[in-house]
Amino acid sequence: MSSSMITLILVSIAVAYFLIMIPVQYVYIRELKQHQAKSGLSQSEMYEKMSFSMEQAHFGVQGNLFNIPSSFAASLIYKWCHRKSPKI
Repeated sequence: MSSSMITLILVSIAVAYFLIMIPVQYVYIRELKQHQAKSGLSQSEMYEKMSFSMEQAHFGVQGNLFNIPSSFAASLIYKWCHRKSPKI
């Protein structure tokens, strides 16, 4: 195999991972925002009151270096879908 073929395979895997993780990250962000709205706590208070297992799950989803692009894209999609229309 040539190096360009290996590069193409690796880039394809990275793009596939990025595209697969966007919906996962979006659902995670949506659930986190809903939990924050229900509890009425600020973001820092909510993180302080998280159980250890929830902290570990949060770190697993948000702490992975490969999830940063898909998390950013999901965050932008969430903000775009939940923006408030300006009042005239």
